[in-house]
Formats: sequence, C-alpha cells, structure tokens
Amino acid sequence: MIETLTRNPVTTFFQWLYRVLKGWLAKAMGRSDKRSIALKGFMASLVAGLALVFYGTVLDYRAAADAAQKLGAEEGMHELPSLVPLIWQGLGVFLAVLAFVVSLWVREDTSEQGRRGTLIIVALWIAAFASLAAWLPTDVVETQRAISGKGLAGETPSIAAYVGKLFLISSLLLSIPVAAMVYFRLSLMDRYVIHSFLSPFSFCLFSFIAIWLIADFTDNGDSFAGLPLGRLLNFYVVQVPFVILFVMPIVVLLSGLFALGNMSKSNELISMIGTGRSVFRILLPLFIIGAYSSLVCLAFKYQWAPASVGKKEAIMDTAHQESRAKRHGTLVQDDIWSKRGWMHVNEVDRRTWFVGKVPLKLSDEMADVVVFQLDDRDQPEKIWIANRARWVWNAEPTRWVLSGVRIYEYDDANVPRISSISRVAIDDWSETPWKVLSSSQDPEHLGIPGLTMYLNANRDLEDRSLASFRTNWWYVFAEPLACLAMILVAAPLGIVYSRRGGMAGVTGAITVFALMYVMRGTFLAMGHSDRMPPFFAAWTTNFVVAGIGLVLLWFRARNREVPKIGQWPGLLMERVKAVGASG
Repeated sequence: MIETLTRNPVTTFFQWLYRVLKGWLAKAMGRSDKRSIALKGFMASLVAGLALVFYGTVLDYRAAADAAQKLGAEEGMHELPSLVPLIWQGLGVFLAVLAFVVSLWVREDTSEQGRRGTLIIVALWIAAFASLAAWLPTDVVETQRAISGKGLAGETPSIAAYVGKLFLISSLLLSIPVAAMVYFRLSLMDRYVIHSFLSPFSFCLFSFIAIWLIADFTDNGDSFAGLPLGRLLNFYVVQVPFVILFVMPIVVLLSGLFALGNMSKSNELISMIGTGRSVFRILLPLFIIGAYSSLVCLAFKYQWAPASVGKKEAIMDTAHQESRAKRHGTLVQDDIWSKRGWMHVNEVDRRTWFVGKVPLKLSDEMADVVVFQLDDRDQPEKIWIANRARWVWNAEPTRWVLSGVRIYEYDDANVPRISSISRVAIDDWSETPWKVLSSSQDPEHLGIPGLTMYLNANRDLEDRSLASFRTNWWYVFAEPLACLAMILVAAPLGIVYSRRGGMAGVTGAITVFALMYVMRGTFLAMGHSDRMPPFFAAWTTNFVVAGIGLVLLWFRARNREVPKIGQWPGLLMERVKAVGASG
C-alpha cells in the first residue's frame, strides 16, 4: 500500500516540491543569515501593519463623508474628518516600503561588515520615520483641541501630559535606530554579553505571552462562543501592551539569571575579569538593557496599557451580555461600552442625566440617554429619551445632537405631551461629555493624561476621594522601573564563583520577585485607602528591591559570595563596630 502511494505521480511531485522548498529554506535560513531574514520579516510586518491602518482610515473617511453628505452642507462640514491622517499615513506606508526595499540589500558578507551595518541602520531609520509619519500627525489631529486647551469631550486637558506622551513615544521609535548605531560601535565582549541575554529574553517573552493567551482563552472560551472573529482578535490585540508590561519584569529577571549563570559555569566571566574589566563594566550592557526595557514599559503604561485593561473589561462585558441573550433565544450584536448605567445631576441648571451605556472614549456617542429638565418647583418640565447622544465639539456654538428621540413636555397640570423625532440639536445645554461622565472613570483605566485631567478638575475634593487617582499617577512611573530593579537583582544572583551551583541564586531571585509583588499589592492598597502617601505607596517597592540588588552587587563586585540569611545580623554588627572604631 505504501509503495503504491509513493509511486503515485501526484505524491512524487509533492515529495519533489517538499525537497526543493526544504533546500531553499535551509539556504535562506542558514545560521549565518538568520538576522537578515529577521530584519526583512520585521520590515514586511511594518509594511503590512501600516497598510492595514491606512486602509482602515480610508474606510472611516468614506463612511464619514457619506454621513456628512446626508446631513447637508452646513452641518456636514463639521462631521467631515481631516485629510491630514490620510496623507501622512500614506507617506508612512511609502517609507515603510522603502525601508523594506533597503532591507533586501542586507546580506551576510563578512568581508563587508561595515556596509551591512550601514544598510541595517538606514533601514531602521527609514522605518522609524515611517512609524512617526503614520502616527504623530494623526494623533495631533485627533486631539487638536487638546493643543488649544479645549478637549474633544469638553475637558481641560493637561498640555504637559499630552506633550509628554508625544515625546515619550517619539523617543521610543527613534531609539531603535539609535540603539543599532550604538550596537555596531560596541566591542566584541559587550556584544557577546548582549547576545547571551537577548536569546533567553526573546524565548521567555514570547513563551510567557503564549502561555497567557492560552490560559486566557481557556478561561473565557465560553463567553467567546458566537463572538465575531474581528471582535475576538481586537480583544487580544488591545491587550498586548498590558501583557508585555505585566510579564516584562519576570522576563528580565529570568533572562539575566540564565545568561549570567551560563557565563559563570563556562568560566567566561572569570576570563572577562582577567582582561582587566570590573564586574560593573561587564554588567553595564545588561543595566542599559534593563533601563531600555523600563522605557518601553513606560511608553505602554503612560496611556496604552491602562486603556487596554478598560477595553478588555468592556469587551468581556459585551460578550457576557451577548452570551446571556443567546441563551434566552435572542441575538444581540451590541457595541463595546465602558460602563452600563450612570447618573449625573446638574443642580445649577436643574437637569439630571441617566446614561445607559457609557462609551470607552468620552468624546464618542452615548447610548440609551434620558435627560430630565425640572422647573423651579422641582417638577418635570421636559424629558428627552434618546437612543444616542453626541456632543459636536467643533460646531459653533457647540451642541448636543440626540437621535431617535421621544420628548415629554409637561404643562402646568403635569400632563405630558409626547412627540417623537428622529434627530434634534440642542445648543443651550452647559454640560459636556466630560462633565457628565468624568466621575464614572476608573483610575486603573487611566494613563497620565486622564489622571492629570481628573486631578486638576477635582482638586477641591477631599484627599480620600482622590487617593486612588494620585497613587495611580505615581504608579504609572514606578511600575516600569521594576525592570531595572529586577536586572539589579538578577546580575549579582546570576554570577556564581563557587561550586555550589546557581540554584541558590535562582531561589534568591524568585524570593525577591515574590516579595516585590507582595509589597507592591500591600503598599498600593494603603495608598488607595489614603493610609500612605501616594508617592511612597507607588515607589517604596522599587526602592527596596533596587536596594537589595545594589547590596548584592556590592558583594559580587568584590569577588565575595552573597551571605546566607542567617549571616546578615553578624555582618551588620561587624560593620557597625568597624564604623564606630573608625569614628
């Protein structure tokens, strides 16, 4: 039977095709050319990503143009989006294609290493400018009112926080070609230390992300039944910044332990020290990588990661709603909402708002809105019940647009007159989306711009009400620095001078990592409840962990073993006596 199948012409053809492809891949993915293949793959992914973003913007512009045409010439002009994102994103796609073309010239040729490095740097610079062109002008246009001090939702934004976001993300994008330029100027020893760290780092990072994806999909699989594929992909894509931020400290810790443990066992560290380099100088590339990892995490934590947590919860809530509707025999395809059910009371104008569905972005449409207007006797004067409510921030004057409205108008005898209208515009309401919905925001879902705006707008509230927001403001900067603190711990514990092996260092590192999470949760809880100053609630954990790492590094730098826990009291006493004797 098997012989008959192998003699079949179709089977023979596929066997031949398999051998050809296998030989081609083996040649292309040879050990000496993996890095150039990885560079080409990265550039191709960048082209595909920016092209998808550009295509989505084109579709959104066409949909907005069609909607504006239906509204008419006067109001439609306010609804028509700017052409700036289309132009700059198109330029970004062109530059990304150019970067991909340059990367095709990169070859593994030991006789022309300088030319190879130059091509890589040029490709990365073009790719960085492509990303900036596709992102920066679009972000500025979408938040142009933030530049002038008038937010899209009627808030008063912090210009410093917004400019800080632009500077941080721009620095992160431009740091990639800068890091490549620095790398090609390093010595062989520094490059070897970096390679020893990056191999386990890449493996650990992708492994932890894969494990998280599998675990999350297993836990939420029932809720995803019947969920559209696009929404399911959106659910996981938006969480990438949060997941990277969450796993990065343990990835840095384990990678440092593994790299330095291998270098210690093979006596490579001893050889490096024998060349005249100090322990700190040998470990300097790892400390720089730890600081760069903190920069990456800070860029995510500044706004993207908190927003992704809020969007994840909103998508899960929508999935649960649809799952319950499906079990009851109804099919409901709803949008994604941040919160369901919110009330705002405007005591000055005697208006009360009930918002059934709160949007993720306060400048977006609300749904299932009921607005009560009371008279001087606190009796109903007028009620609007709308399917949708949208605030047109760029109209003159600004106005609320209600769609699918039922209006109840009460006479002196409190008898309502009911009317229905498809669309109504109201320009004499003083409320903005920020005034109506700002207090519904969760501090865990806000980055620095949102937290700063909330604290500035509610500075008159008591400290206990603002404690969570102030603690989270400081924690945005403190959490990313855990990567640097972890490399300070991993460096001394990964170095092994004796024959005891590396298990003691691994055990110590895991203990410090567990201690970090216990302290972090405890101090943050104290900060949120106003039992601890916000700054210390956010930063104390990093100070303690970094202090432990520096003390351990002091022992390693002097070629001494890290003392066991029982030996620390005696060492401290000896140190105190020595200081007293010298005094």
